[in-house]
Amino acid sequence: MEILVTLDTVKNYGENKIIKLPPGTLVTKEASIYAAAHGLKIYIGDEPLEAPTPFNGTLAQKAVISVIGEDRIGIIAGISEVLASNNINILDITQTSIEGLFTMIMVVDISKSVVSFEELKKLLAERGNFLSVRVDAQREEVFRYMHRI
Repeated sequence: MEILVTLDTVKNYGENKIIKLPPGTLVTKEASIYAAAHGLKIYIGDEPLEAPTPFNGTLAQKAVISVIGEDRIGIIAGISEVLASNNINILDITQTSIEGLFTMIMVVDISKSVVSFEELKKLLAERGNFLSVRVDAQREEVFRYMHRI
């Protein structure tokens, strides 16, 4: 059985500087970033958890954004404007339009966002409604956990 350790779980360890977790445990990137920033050592079984990878000198917190709907002018610009105005960097993007249907997947860095993730999801959904497309956003670790094989 796999266990998912989140930021709140790590924060609940209080003054402990070493956190030992059973083999097979999954630790969210947000939790590992918090641990690294606060000098906490996390072990999965006997193996130390790898430190999160820095991006541009800071630790990236990634999210996956998907957009689906009928193709029309301004979809990429509209979604990108929401991200840019909230200090969110697009790390990777792919989009296609097939027979009038538009799909786009973006990987973004939310580490310097000026709004909470929940507020970002709300803003993206509102823009999606305006653009007549469906917009979903998930933290990268949740996306990977849900889509593991």
